[in-house]
Amino acid sequence: MSNETKDEAINVMDRIKTVKPVPLLAIIAVLLVAVVVLSVMLVQQDGRQTAVTGEAVAIVNGEPVLKDELFEIMYAQGGSEALEQLIARKLIAQEAERAGISVTEEELDQEVDSIVAESFEGSRDDFLNVLEFYGISEESFREDAKLNLLVRKLALSEIEPTEEDLIGFFEGNLFLFEEQETVEARHILVETEDEAVEILTLLSEGEDFAEMAAEYSLDQSNKDDAGYLGFFGRGDMVPEFEEAAFNMEIGDISEPVQTSFGFHIIELLDRTEKVEVKYDDVSDDVMEALIEQRVPQVINELVQVLYEEAEIEYLL
Repeated sequence: MSNETKDEAINVMDRIKTVKPVPLLAIIAVLLVAVVVLSVMLVQQDGRQTAVTGEAVAIVNGEPVLKDELFEIMYAQGGSEALEQLIARKLIAQEAERAGISVTEEELDQEVDSIVAESFEGSRDDFLNVLEFYGISEESFREDAKLNLLVRKLALSEIEPTEEDLIGFFEGNLFLFEEQETVEARHILVETEDEAVEILTLLSEGEDFAEMAAEYSLDQSNKDDAGYLGFFGRGDMVPEFEEAAFNMEIGDISEPVQTSFGFHIIELLDRTEKVEVKYDDVSDDVMEALIEQRVPQVINELVQVLYEEAEIEYLL
């Protein structure tokens, strides 16, 4: 068998999986989107100007660049949106104080630790490196995290779902609570069908799957781990791969399966069956999921009301 393609080997473990959204903002900017959305909606475009103070920020061939000149350019390039975000932050902080809602240092530490655990696999160094890459100080991040907790607490105080709401949400979102059918598999990926057939022949003659994966598989993400893909559910893999895997019995090795990545030889290692659940068994989870769904809408409505009721005097 030719190994000419090994120099052009590809890493496909992640790409063979269907694309799913990643909550990037949870990593970089924990301030909820509602504040940003409203800041854009409420931007004031009335040509406000600052009074010239004459303070210089640079001297160019003896002529000053005034601080207000710099400010006006920055304001024109997004400063109005930044101002509205600052106003929204102030409104949220004022409303939280009025409602007697606060965030303790312990709660803030737990929030940051949770972000590090969920988004950076517990690596604080990776977390700090990402902040540095985006030019965000840890102190600034913590301030945003604190504001995020405040606005969330304000929203939660407004959410009181009825039993009817909860049951309706459960019935409309069963997939969130049922344990779905999954399969555990490993694979060997090659470029051509002839190569796949040759590997199948060698496997039938007693060659070791793990050794064959290490020698021939183009999938660099798992070739040295016996081609192991772990457990996955329906919708996690590209259709051709999924159809083959879910129609196999434990211990089966597939015929060559063609996808856009090449030809796969799949071995099914295990499977779990779908487990149906009753509402009473997961009522607490249903409550939590419904609240999570409603929080963004409630926050939008809350900040909108705060803007409408506030007395805001623009001095720029």
